Amino acid sequence: MTGREVDLGEALRAVLHSALDCNVGYARNLRPLKGGAFSEMFTFELAAAPPEWSGRLVLRLMSWSEMQVRTEAAVQDGARSAGLPAPRVLLVEPSSAPLGSPFMVMEFVEGRPFLGGIGWYRFAQDFPKVVRSWPETFTRTLALLADADIASAFETLARHGVTPEAAGTSRHLRWVEQTLPGGTVYDGAVKWLRANQPPPPDRTCVVHGDLWPSNVFTRGDQITGLVDWTTGAIGDPALDVGFAKVGLALMPEPFPPPPPIRRLIHGAGVRLAGQIHERCAPLVGGDDRVGYYEALRCMVQIAVVHHERRQGRRNGWEHGVPALVEHLNTITGLRLEFE
Repeated sequence: MTGREVDLGEALRAVLHSALDCNVGYARNLRPLKGGAFSEMFTFELAAAPPEWSGRLVLRLMSWSEMQVRTEAAVQDGARSAGLPAPRVLLVEPSSAPLGSPFMVMEFVEGRPFLGGIGWYRFAQDFPKVVRSWPETFTRTLALLADADIASAFETLARHGVTPEAAGTSRHLRWVEQTLPGGTVYDGAVKWLRANQPPPPDRTCVVHGDLWPSNVFTRGDQITGLVDWTTGAIGDPALDVGFAKVGLALMPEPFPPPPPIRRLIHGAGVRLAGQIHERCAPLVGGDDRVGYYEALRCMVQIAVVHHERRQGRRNGWEHGVPALVEHLNTITGLRLEFE
């Protein structure tokens, strides 16, 4: 264990001692959990803890506002109560005081991520499977989300103190408007998003928001887990299709390999995005609705980059901003340049 892991473990133990009202210890100390691209996670096991805290657990450190942290936890917990294989949320701390960052403790998801990680040796190992099977798995995941019990999800949101509006898919546009400065070139894109916002869908669904292969766990043909609900919501299922298309169509951004491999992966990503559109766009309201959420995803990622800059950090998508801008302009017909 590193010194930071020791300190973090002691701070977490103090939090759990207070939250559980018992003197818990560690059966297994904190260890970094690999695979996350934009968050820091650790796995651990407790000793002398209540039964519902038994087994392997995950500590997820977060860098968002208190409301965003609460909303992510509420949507993830709501997804689980709706019958989806989301990790059970055990504890949420929206403030940074106890551990230096807001955090969530949840159960560990069994199974294997469809894509093992962002490291190129892992990516190369799983890439043939992604090209071969991801559109089918994506479509099955979308159907799983559509069949979830929305009433149970809304009840769980209420227990977390999160309103349906705060957890709706329109929350992403509100966040973009709040994050990007007014009176700049950003205004044209935000105005387009506001003017072209689609009407409510025929059927409200649980929306994951980031159906990237690393966030879908499987065992054989069974989907065993859906993780990373940062952009999750309750609302328009077209968001999942549009957001996913951008991630695929811009591969290998935001972590590009050398140019020859980059071109190969980009071509495969564009084909995958087209296959998912062909399969799923008719299921969620059609081309225009999906296109809107492609544009929104581009602006969300650009806003994230600027948010992180203001915090003195560099987001992984910093390198991919030109590709996001190009895709946004293609979808909207705008001709915007971003800093």
